Amino acid sequence: MLQAVYVAYAIQTLGMTATGVGITLGIYGAGMMIGAFAAPAIARRVPFGVMIALGPLGGLAAAAVMLSTIWMPSGVLAGLSFFLFGAGPVLWSIATLTLRQAVTPNAMLGRVSAFITTATFGARPIGAALGAVVATRFGVEACLAVAATGFLVQFLVIIASRVPQLRALPEAA
Repeated sequence: MLQAVYVAYAIQTLGMTATGVGITLGIYGAGMMIGAFAAPAIARRVPFGVMIALGPLGGLAAAAVMLSTIWMPSGVLAGLSFFLFGAGPVLWSIATLTLRQAVTPNAMLGRVSAFITTATFGARPIGAALGAVVATRFGVEACLAVAATGFLVQFLVIIASRVPQLRALPEAA
């Protein structure tokens, strides 16, 4: 949802230039790289379930920071938001992929991975379309609020599950 409206929002509301927009989007990639490089150190220091929960927490923090730009328009905050969008969810990706590979029987691994990939990439155009509809009907600010609410729901679902209680990677079935 956010990426569907970000460029127009950044230029029209945050007053950013094309270069500034490009820099903030590049910061997203830097966040992913730093998150990926930090993942082994984080995994050594926190329980496995907490590592998984850090991804949705990072996404929620990123969405909250971007939402704050409604009241405090700032390219720096937008950059911080994209850094968090990169770093947090990459931790989720690394941890959940590791979990999937550990608990999925080898004969099913290809099908499970294909399903997850299809669901993940299939959700993106749906989110973009939803973002466009919400922004068109209610404004970009409403789109940012709906996106933040989605990240909140995702985080609450993970926290309410037994996932954060995982102390270590489960043994293969």
